[in-house]
Formats: sequence, C-alpha cells, structure tokens
Amino acid sequence: MSSSPAPSSDFQASSAAAFSVGTRAAGVVIALGYLSGIVPGPIVAVVGGLGLMTYGHQLLVERRAALVAGAALAVLGGALGVAALRWGALGLSEIRGVQSVLGPTLLVGPPQSAVASGIAAGAGLVALGVWLALPWPSSRGTFVGWGIEAVIGAVALVSVFFDPAQPGLWTLAVVAASAVAGGGAWLLHKVADVWRAAVVSVAGAAAIAAAALLVSVR
Repeated sequence: MSSSPAPSSDFQASSAAAFSVGTRAAGVVIALGYLSGIVPGPIVAVVGGLGLMTYGHQLLVERRAALVAGAALAVLGGALGVAALRWGALGLSEIRGVQSVLGPTLLVGPPQSAVASGIAAGAGLVALGVWLALPWPSSRGTFVGWGIEAVIGAVALVSVFFDPAQPGLWTLAVVAASAVAGGGAWLLHKVADVWRAAVVSVAGAAAIAAAALLVSVR
C-alpha cells in the first residue's frame, strides 16, 4: 500500500540521470569543438560548454552541492578570464598564438604578470578539483565520463596558461593538470559541502587577487 510511489520515484531518478548524461555530453561536444580549434571562438564559449556539464552535475546532487559546483564553475571561468586579461584577448586562437611566439603565459614577464598568472592557474586547478568532486563516479561508464570532463577542464587551463610549442610537453602538462585536479576531487568528494565551499571560496579570492595584480601592472 505504501510502496505505490516507488515506480514514480524510480522513473524520476532515471529521467534525471538520462537528462544529466545528455546535458553533459552536449557540454563536452561544445567545449571540445572550441578547444580543438574546429570551431573558432572565445574562452567564454568553452565556459558555456562547462556550464552545460555543470547543470548535468547539479541534476544528480543535493542543493548545497549544486551551489558549490556552480561556484566552482564561476571561479574556473574567472581564472580563464585572467589569462584573457593578461593578453588583452578573448579568442583562444589569439591567446595560443601569443604563447607560441612569446612563451607560456605562466612564464612570460614582467614578473608581476607571471605571478598573477600562476596564482590564477592555481585557483583554476583547485576550482576544477571542486567541480569534479560531485557527483563521484559509481561505475565504469560514469568514471569514463568523469575522466573526459577532467581532461577537458585541464585542456582549458593548459591552453591559456601553459601552451608550449612542443606537443609532448603540452600532453604532459594536460596529464599533470588532470591528475592534480582528479586527486583533489577524490579527496574533496569525501568531505562535507561546507569544506568544499570553503576551498572554492579561497580559490575565488585568489583569482580576484590575480586579476587585481594584473590590472595594477597594466
């Protein structure tokens, strides 16, 4: 008698899961299109793809965790924006072009600009870890999807902060960034939402400080 609502509840859960997969897949396609250069466009377009993935995450977690994921996306987008501010360009191809001539954003002076870029890159990496923390993958299929999202986030950060001319070094940077963010996510998915919120707040403050430092030397 009291078990009659179960089928409806199961249907809602499965529908949410299916919609989450579709939304995240759409975000992956959009982000990869711009990051690969197949579709020319600005950093904002990549953040839009990440936003779709974030919405897919939020469908599967509780409200507080969803808010933290949204904040993590905002910090990650802000960190990418610092790189755009550093070069005065929003286009990914422009930022990559500048780095191919002058060197990676993290290493190009003046010193204050390099420091600001390093702070922003670190903030973005921390935010990526928070963003990946929930929902934590529970099967081989969800782990593959989670890994793809981790790599996309790492590629976005590497593309604007450390895009060396050597393909081997670029690949190593992406692998390292993915591993750091993934390891952070593994630790953060075990803690309460309040701790993830604290971590993303610190990362957000760091990204703001990086932007302020860049503005002060322009």
